[in-house]
Amino acid sequence: MLRSFFHTGFVVKDLDKSIQFYTQVLGCHLAGRTERRGPFAEQLLAFPGAHIKGAFIDLGAGHSLELIQYINPASGPGGVNRNDLGAAHLAFWVSNIDQFYADQQGKGLRFNSPPASLYDDQGKLLRKALYSRDPDGNWLEFVELL
Repeated sequence: MLRSFFHTGFVVKDLDKSIQFYTQVLGCHLAGRTERRGPFAEQLLAFPGAHIKGAFIDLGAGHSLELIQYINPASGPGGVNRNDLGAAHLAFWVSNIDQFYADQQGKGLRFNSPPASLYDDQGKLLRKALYSRDPDGNWLEFVELL
């Protein structure tokens, strides 16, 4: 029986570069590192000789992001569009999305557009949101609930 969500995982090309992005650009925390090889990794991943390195990133909110770098077999080129089957995204709650947008652009984060506004039928602003990508092309959404 399912009990709750545990974590979300993204495959990355360079674990250290991704850790730097999530901790220094987005302000998340490195919760720990892992390395898996041998029978457990081979059975779980269904790759003979599987070897991965990983890191858990969190914000202290009960849900972690696992970054996984495949050492063996190496990862392919990637490149999933938002509308492709199998595409996924990780969404973050933010406060003051307009300030977040300005600050993160200054750190080199590129967004699809400025924050989009969602209104209810009476014209009341409900939320603002925007999309971006991490260094490996994984989709990120940032949402301010108003």
